[in-house]
Amino acid sequence: MYETDVWSGLADFLANMIEKYAGQMDLDTLPDPRQKSRLKCIEEMYRRYMRLSAEARQAA
Repeated sequence: MYETDVWSGLADFLANMIEKYAGQMDLDTLPDPRQKSRLKCIEEMYRRYMRLSAEARQAA
């Protein structure tokens, strides 16, 4: 049996479930994942800045 045949049943099932429930899930109102990613990057940069700033003050 070909690998595509093995996965085609699952792919069909998932496509049917998405089609059936997409309207009920209201996918258009989900938050933008890129915004969450940007906030994580900003928080990480702020933590690094604060750590480096504290280290510089201690070294002085």
